[in-house]
Amino acid sequence: MLPKLTWDLFITMFFIVTFGYGFILQRERATATLVSSYIALAVTTAWGDVIYGLLSGNTTLFDQIWFKSNFTPFTTKCAIFGIFFVLLSLRGEYTSTNQGAKTSTILLLVYSFLNAGLIVSSVLHFLDPASIAQILVHSPIATFVENYQVSWIVLPAIIMIVAGFVKPAPQSSSNQG
Repeated sequence: MLPKLTWDLFITMFFIVTFGYGFILQRERATATLVSSYIALAVTTAWGDVIYGLLSGNTTLFDQIWFKSNFTPFTTKCAIFGIFFVLLSLRGEYTSTNQGAKTSTILLLVYSFLNAGLIVSSVLHFLDPASIAQILVHSPIATFVENYQVSWIVLPAIIMIVAGFVKPAPQSSSNQG
């Protein structure tokens, strides 16, 4: 007799498979996978409802929608999470040293800027709404950070994925002369 398929069985199997996979990957790759989960969660939290609105036609972003689907918020958010998790796990640029020096410096500057924005945005959201409003009245920089809150969450993930696909040109190691 087959065991009855339940959420408990599914969750237990998921834990077993994920634990085994993490153990096989070793520490560095398992850590990168864990970071991918956090980033995918952040992106899904920031974009989930917006993308669901686009897919379901329940949005004010566009007057006309090109397509309409029967996605639920759950399936939309699971799809976003899955897509970002897989792309970040497989192609995400974390601590890769295969980038050229110039590319690595540019990425470092971009990541540093986005990290600063993410930290300031997070700290602002720890405040109560009245305090945030008071700060925004007196600080154009805080207003800028607040206006682009979703960007601070989503852009690092997108840049990590794109940087994972971009490969530097092979350097010639032949010595002439």
